[in-house]
Amino acid sequence: MLAINFANAQEKLEKTDSSKIAVTDSIPKKKYHDIFIGVDLFNPIIGTFKDKKGFNTFLSYQINNKWHLVAEAGYEKNIFNEINWNVDVDGFTGKIGANWFITQDVENHSNGIYIGGRIAYTKYNQTVNSYPIRDLQSNELTGETGSRPKISLDAFWLEVVLGARVEIFKGFYGEMSLHPAAYLGGKKDDNIDPLVIPGYGKTNGPFNLPVFWGISYKIK
Repeated sequence: MLAINFANAQEKLEKTDSSKIAVTDSIPKKKYHDIFIGVDLFNPIIGTFKDKKGFNTFLSYQINNKWHLVAEAGYEKNIFNEINWNVDVDGFTGKIGANWFITQDVENHSNGIYIGGRIAYTKYNQTVNSYPIRDLQSNELTGETGSRPKISLDAFWLEVVLGARVEIFKGFYGEMSLHPAAYLGGKKDDNIDPLVIPGYGKTNGPFNLPVFWGISYKIK
């Protein structure tokens, strides 16, 4: 009886072990939920030579292997000084959107090329230091100028994103992206179309091309 009981117990143990091996034999697929924080270096460097000065930061959360949610925030001061207009602007900008990786490094999935989109909003101050005055009847310039006080405005635009990320040393990544942008609208100063918008740039054309070039850090 003891021998029979031992044989039955041994058979049950072997079945249990084989079932455990069947369950744990396959390796579960790794889930990526990395967080990246980054800062733009392009605008601060350019700001030493131009009127446009500011900074931009971003936070990226990896939803899965391909998709990343992205939020950006920044501040910018700029001057429009052309065609008899002199305008100062300054304000904060926020953007939200996502990136989708087209290609990725096999050994490090954080490296790769991506496309994406953003919807952007800015709340800014505008001061018209001088503007040309036109004759109401002939619509010709009178040679005189006027000015308008500081006023609070806002603006919206959309961006398409094309970028790349590569690890430069442990945990730190180089970021480069182009953001073709299309102005949607916003609050105006007495129906005067904005000439320059923080985060967007000059509005003398249907599109603009903001650039992000900086560094990011991956938080495990």
